[in-house]
Amino acid sequence: MATRELLNVRDTARTLGVHENTIRNWEGRGILHAVRLPGSGYRRFSVQDVERLRTEMFEQLAPATEGPVVNTGRKRSGRLVFGDATE
Repeated sequence: MATRELLNVRDTARTLGVHENTIRNWEGRGILHAVRLPGSGYRRFSVQDVERLRTEMFEQLAPATEGPVVNTGRKRSGRLVFGDATE
């Protein structure tokens, strides 16, 4: 496997949108498989494995079928905005 087909911890974390320590934890739990470089022991992750996990993460998100819920009956509180006060 060529080095350009492998991602380091930082690039893997950025691709998945998580912290670098999360990647290390996932590797320890077996969620991601790491290749250790000889001598240094640095972790490298295959692009295919990272993309597989990324796809699985996005499949678990709820579909955006509705917009945000707005509570129109909510009582206004907080600071006054110009034009709110009655004279």
